[in-house]
Amino acid sequence: MKTLYIYPVLLILLVGACRSPQRFYEKGKYTKSVEEALTLVRKGKAEDKDIRTLELAFNQINTREISQLEKLLNSPSPDRWEELLTVAERIEQRQEWIKPYLPITYPRSGQPVSLRLYPLRDLIPQARIKAADRRIVLGEQALELAETGDKKAAREAYGHFTQSLFFRPGDAATRKLQDRAETLSYSLMRLQIDNQARAFLPGSFRLQLEQTFASSVDHRWLRILPDGAPCRDCDLETMIVLTDVNVSPDKVDERKWKERNTVEDGFRYALDERGNVRKDTNGNDIKIAVYKEVWAEVFETRQFKGARLEGIMEVRDLRSGRILRRIPVAAETQFLAESVWFQGDKRALDPKTVKQLKNHPIPFPDEQDILADAADLFREEVGRQARENRKLFML
Repeated sequence: MKTLYIYPVLLILLVGACRSPQRFYEKGKYTKSVEEALTLVRKGKAEDKDIRTLELAFNQINTREISQLEKLLNSPSPDRWEELLTVAERIEQRQEWIKPYLPITYPRSGQPVSLRLYPLRDLIPQARIKAADRRIVLGEQALELAETGDKKAAREAYGHFTQSLFFRPGDAATRKLQDRAETLSYSLMRLQIDNQARAFLPGSFRLQLEQTFASSVDHRWLRILPDGAPCRDCDLETMIVLTDVNVSPDKVDERKWKERNTVEDGFRYALDERGNVRKDTNGNDIKIAVYKEVWAEVFETRQFKGARLEGIMEVRDLRSGRILRRIPVAAETQFLAESVWFQGDKRALDPKTVKQLKNHPIPFPDEQDILADAADLFREEVGRQARENRKLFML
């Protein structure tokens, strides 16, 4: 019975060993080593080896990052402040993490651990101000280019001012610069739809086409003005031209043929030479099957009707007048129906014909209904092309 308790005990010992501060320290996981050691300190279970590991691991990682911090402080680069702030905040977090446990002493000797701490009280606020100021300088440089019509520079400026406000929230002057950069960041695009085919399409077609296009191109810095809206300062124009609409006439292909088969059709009694019904060995009347030929006329009808829309999506840079791309767009829908039926004796039909039996021909769809289906497919194709060519609209 004692052996039943060996495995759980061994498992507990193994798990404890895997999570020991020493094991993490040996693997170079100093932060995790400190965390495990502090857990033992909090529970009052820390031994001298755990405290020693805590001291080594904490000093190892803190010394490394303090050295990185001092190197950044001595760097002449004006762009050093954000990286410096990141390192300083990591050090501060680690030091704040361990402060509630101080002073930490060795259980046997009572000697306090020696931890390398770094004063950050004034440095972090200073780094935030410096990082915010640097972002403003970079933002203003980009904003100068943005005022000349450079959309990319405007978006860069917006990003710099946004980051500056992250470091120094609520700064009114920076907020004003951010608003100006945002205004210059947008590309304005005029969307026009031209039904050159002069086809009568569903009343909602134009609006749905605009919505599909807008949702497909959707971009943070693009504003689309609907068809007919005035736009003096538009950067782009997209023309969706419907060039051809074709609905085929109702087409019916008919075929008919006859099928024959010899089938059993009742019976007659076997008679002897005297005209009496013959009996089998069991005394039953002997019956003889009677066969006859049957026939059926089979009719097959195939119905077809189609609608096709063709057009072009043309994207033009209004600033230069250059056509960026002309994209063909087409969509087609088809109505297909097949029916097979017969007249006559069903027993005459071939098994393959029986499997093909369907209802009689059905009414053809209304021209406007099939045209509406094709218009929906055309709209979806415009959306697909717009998604695939989104980069065209990112001025």
